[in-house]
Amino acid sequence: MLRANTSPLLHLPQEILDEILSEIDLHRDLISFSLVSRTCTRLVIPRHSEYRIVRIRHKLPSMWAHLAKRADLARNIREVHICERHNHSASDHSPTTLVPPCKMGDTGSEDIRVQNMCTALQNMDRLRVFTWSCTYNPFPEPTATPSQEAEILGTLVRKPLLSKVALAGAFEARPGCHNSIYPLWNLAKLTHLSLMGRVWVRPQIGPFMRSMMKACPAIEVLKVPMELTILSDCVFPQLKQVNIFLQSGGTLSLDRYWVRFFEKNPTIEELSWFPLGPLIGGLDPESLPCVRRVLGSELLLKALYASPRPIESVETTVDPAIFACLDGINTDCLREIRFSFSIGNTYDAVLALAGKCPNITHLSFPEYEMKLDDWLHLFSLLPGLEVFEGMSLWRAVDGDPDKMHEAIMQVLLLCPNLKELDHYKYDAKRHAYAKIVILREEGEVYDNVRYEIRRPPPRDPFDF
Repeated sequence: MLRANTSPLLHLPQEILDEILSEIDLHRDLISFSLVSRTCTRLVIPRHSEYRIVRIRHKLPSMWAHLAKRADLARNIREVHICERHNHSASDHSPTTLVPPCKMGDTGSEDIRVQNMCTALQNMDRLRVFTWSCTYNPFPEPTATPSQEAEILGTLVRKPLLSKVALAGAFEARPGCHNSIYPLWNLAKLTHLSLMGRVWVRPQIGPFMRSMMKACPAIEVLKVPMELTILSDCVFPQLKQVNIFLQSGGTLSLDRYWVRFFEKNPTIEELSWFPLGPLIGGLDPESLPCVRRVLGSELLLKALYASPRPIESVETTVDPAIFACLDGINTDCLREIRFSFSIGNTYDAVLALAGKCPNITHLSFPEYEMKLDDWLHLFSLLPGLEVFEGMSLWRAVDGDPDKMHEAIMQVLLLCPNLKELDHYKYDAKRHAYAKIVILREEGEVYDNVRYEIRRPPPRDPFDF
């Protein structure tokens, strides 16, 4: 029963309130609304809070049966992520409260589960993101039969709001899945596409892939194997992020196809690519004029820095000593640098880099033995530093949490904008170190500073 002072909004019929809440996309916004009052809590939880994102690592036949029957709830789901059992890159999320309990051993056949899955997907009128990953080694097929895979993917073709698709594994790899009728090729109007697996580099799928991409002129994020050279002549006016990786192998000739692709797509801002050899002739000075974030090898960096480009972020396998000596680094633009490999005198190289690029806000490199005073001197050259990644600082204090606390306080004096450091605890499920997050609270005289340990953030399947 509603109180007299309840907002007039909450006096609306349940159906209208549900329709209003259905327009809220983000889970955190739903939770914020639910905290307003008990009435709001009852409206949001679980009818909406559990029906925005589905991320599962198990078959869950009872959940799919529930979503197949409850179209009124399934219609509000925006994202579906189907992952391997060992994939903990993000937290699991699925409806539970309203799902009827499954009797012991009563899981039904796989055909029934797939049928329910297809019906549930058909009910998801607002579906925008679909990812499906099955990359166990040896790689299994995503479903028991090719026809089941085709049925599931076929439901996506009829989703008008679907804009992001990621498939990783042995899809469309078996006899009986004819290329010309494979549902994936009928997708259109995508803005994000990620395809990983050996099947996507087969020559016979090239024409169908090219045809599909022509139906997606608004593509913004593209993650595909380097062997897929048939895309080298494609032009995407809104392309922002490209991740090209070697899936199974190739020759140096692959490089020139992608150089051509870069020349035809000047809007690219983020690029991940490891060329197979020296870029003969380099990159055209006019290509990649907007690139700001780069993940690549020395070969790519030398080609990029041969001409002025506004690169703000670099993640590379180049040794810091080599990187610091590269000509053409735009010291005014560079803000983030991540090294994944180092040999020799890394300290002198990083000092030289800090001297050239004092505006660095994000620094990361492998564990390196160095005294704490040396680290503090380095941090004094980077007053704008916000994030420092790696175990080097922990090594400087011998892994002692008390000494690390003192070190953090000293670093904060030198880098007042510091927001995050790596913690020594490694999260094996997310393949990353926990984070030390710096928290500041404004006081009357001075700010109170504290920090807390948090789990590493989830990975986005469309990121590098």
